[in-house]
Amino acid sequence: MNKVLLLGLLLALPALAASDDARYCLVCHGSNASGNATVAAPNLSILPGWYLKGQLHGFGQGWRGQGDWHGQEMAAVAKTMSPQHIQEAVSFLAGLGVHRAEGTLDGDPARGQVLYPRCAGCHGDNGQGLEALQAPPLAGQSDWYLFKQLKAYRDGERGQAGTDQSGQIMGQAALLLGSDQEMRDLAVYLNQLSAPPH
Repeated sequence: MNKVLLLGLLLALPALAASDDARYCLVCHGSNASGNATVAAPNLSILPGWYLKGQLHGFGQGWRGQGDWHGQEMAAVAKTMSPQHIQEAVSFLAGLGVHRAEGTLDGDPARGQVLYPRCAGCHGDNGQGLEALQAPPLAGQSDWYLFKQLKAYRDGERGQAGTDQSGQIMGQAALLLGSDQEMRDLAVYLNQLSAPPH
């Protein structure tokens, strides 16, 4: 996102929030919240309310978005949101329904399926996520976003904050996927799965 558009969005947020309008999420995340690779905005439609609230809290508290330009943009947005505005945004997004993001990466989904069982203990047999473990759904997520996040966990760019216990666990798990190609294959496989309703 260019800096002029970001500035305009940030200036508009208090007015939008004050009018209980949560639609500003769609500016970056697309008309049905299924993601927009152009501005590195992932698919929100597959994410349940508990996860969205937790991540918005993390962005607002500063343990999400460190060292990542797009994450810093999201942190700036989250810091303008009260708990009420977060709930309004989550409710609005839930009303849009669940949509699988379009695939963008070249990879081998069959190889990704072979790799996935090491993730299933936390994220569920079908990538549906497990709230008890604070592990989000992965099925139907943007493949480019999954790939980017796996690399960030592996390379220590995400999950390092002391208050991000799930991120620290994920950082260790990402080390099991050594190569970029394995991460790409896993991301392509997960993207092709049907996102579960929530």
